[in-house]
Amino acid sequence: MIMNETVMFKDWFGEKKPAKIVGIFSDKFEEVKLNGDDVVYWSKKGKDYRRVKDKDINTVYLEMETPRGKTEFIMLEDVIPTK
Repeated sequence: MIMNETVMFKDWFGEKKPAKIVGIFSDKFEEVKLNGDDVVYWSKKGKDYRRVKDKDINTVYLEMETPRGKTEFIMLEDVIPTK
């Protein structure tokens, strides 16, 4: 996944919808970003980007823009992987 990529996701009703990734945020980390297939955060202590651990991945969410211009916030697990 990369920023501005259009991906499919499941909405609140379980329906599949396309949307563009416009932002990535976390409840735990101040700065997060997509790095290929990994989600990384800025480590103040290490002064570098580190991969978000599996136990913290549920704190990461995406800001999506639908084709109609509506903004949706979804959990990372709601993105449907492409094959």
